[in-house]
Amino acid sequence: MGFSVAAAAAIVFTGAVISFAILQGSLQSASDQVQEAQESQVSHQQDLLNTRISLLNGTANGTVFDLNLTNAGSTVIHKGSIDLVINGTLVTANITNATVDGVAASNLWAPGQTLRLIGTSLVVGPADIKLVTDNGYEFYGQVS
Repeated sequence: MGFSVAAAAAIVFTGAVISFAILQGSLQSASDQVQEAQESQVSHQQDLLNTRISLLNGTANGTVFDLNLTNAGSTVIHKGSIDLVINGTLVTANITNATVDGVAASNLWAPGQTLRLIGTSLVVGPADIKLVTDNGYEFYGQVS
């Protein structure tokens, strides 16, 4: 009976070590995923804090809107992912011309550059505008 007790104890001990190794690996993986998510969130918040937009001028005459905006922050904004709302109506699809410092082919709106948005809209000024960037920054302004 002495050998079978020792063999059983060895089997139980080996099973406990293997179980602990599996549990430790799972906990490490979960911890790494949480840390990566927190780092991503901090990076996103940092981009959001570094984003600033200012309205140089703009008009809405009932058929066309024309906006000139400056990237006054330190974050590069993707021109193609901007959403524009005028008086509560999404008009992003109505943008017919979007240029960065006069260049239509550019998709990046770098700090210090001017974005000009021209499009069709039935809004007569004064109109409230809301511009939402790809990182979630919201700019509010008013045009005549």
